Amino acid sequence: MTMQYTADLIFSDRVAVSEPLYCLWDSQPRIHGIDVVILARDEATIIGNTLEALNRIIGSHDRIHLVADSCLDETALIARRNDAIVYIRSEKSPSGKGPALRWWLEQTRKDAEPDDIIVVLDADTQVAPDFLKCLRKRMCSGASVVQARVAPLLHSKTPVARLAAFSEIVEQRVKDKFRTRFGWPVRLRGTGMAFRREVLEAVSDSLHTLVEDVELTILLAERGIPIVFADETYVSDPKPDSQDGAVQQRARWLKGQFQILRFYPKTIMSLIRRGLPGWSLLSSVLLKPATLLLTIRAVIVACAWISIVLWGGWLWNLIAILGSLSLLFEGGLFLYGLRYAPDPKDTLCALVLAPAYLIMWLKSLALSAVSGNTWLRSRKTMSDPSPVGRKYFLPLNAAGDIIRTYRSEVNLPVIVPASMADGTD
Repeated sequence: MTMQYTADLIFSDRVAVSEPLYCLWDSQPRIHGIDVVILARDEATIIGNTLEALNRIIGSHDRIHLVADSCLDETALIARRNDAIVYIRSEKSPSGKGPALRWWLEQTRKDAEPDDIIVVLDADTQVAPDFLKCLRKRMCSGASVVQARVAPLLHSKTPVARLAAFSEIVEQRVKDKFRTRFGWPVRLRGTGMAFRREVLEAVSDSLHTLVEDVELTILLAERGIPIVFADETYVSDPKPDSQDGAVQQRARWLKGQFQILRFYPKTIMSLIRRGLPGWSLLSSVLLKPATLLLTIRAVIVACAWISIVLWGGWLWNLIAILGSLSLLFEGGLFLYGLRYAPDPKDTLCALVLAPAYLIMWLKSLALSAVSGNTWLRSRKTMSDPSPVGRKYFLPLNAAGDIIRTYRSEVNLPVIVPASMADGTD
């Protein structure tokens, strides 16, 4: 296990931070910088743009850390060129961002303070100009955990892509604002997250699933630590530019969701016992895919109304009325959410094609069941020249939507950058 870092950080091009850096919890005033952490695996094609954008907004007391997690490309080299502190993690297992984050905390614990501010970003995340300023203000005003708004960035304008983006918009701009108004916690979203270090360390030892954001969300909620929603700023989260990539991404989410149900039943039950706040939080992280569950609910309501006509009975009446009200409420939320959609008319047209979105989730469900321990990526990388999703999943034409899976392994070439071959990496 080795850790490497840049010996000469260059701060001369970084902006001076004009907002207050002294936090409410300080017994003695001191300047609070921000440690931005990016967990990356074979992200050489995109990491340069991300770091260049961060360097334009980062303060003189802030630092960028990048964990090159079992990388086979030049991610670490590019990160160094962009003034990041680079940590090389070469462990084969456990894989995933959760274990990588836990490993980074261990590597940096010696020189850290309990109240340091840690911001976690994805390798492809683009941040708003005021992102760090807003998170610093929230944290120094007393928040322990903050989640910025995650704005979906579309590379494809297909109906399925629009629906995926719109679902996230409604979840954050409507439902999370509703939760915030009632003082209920919101969920973490994997990027744009800020923590006080002591809070993150308190729960990081448990991280071992594929969905570290869901894991952190329920562990923090169990401890009564609120997650504050910072709607005033945002990060842009690029969506997969192909259906195969979207299927891979959602299959990974579903696998992680099954892991949460398997490993955290007591935590889930403790949140259920807390009533509406706990139910609301669990619905945002575990009731996925929402499209499939909404379809099932609609079928149950339709069957209830048919049963009333055929047989009657108070139970069918209760199911039909409550179910219809819940569907109307859900529909109202989506219609209200159209005000936040960048293209409301096109989004409304895409809602008509919601069954196509459901089919994509069904493909993801099938892939999650057969992919084993394979890390499912949403885009192709330099070290994986095969098309995204081809290893276990071969989508065919929409007429049949036939799912084929196979278990045979594909021998992929290993790309070792020159900087690693000559010992400099």
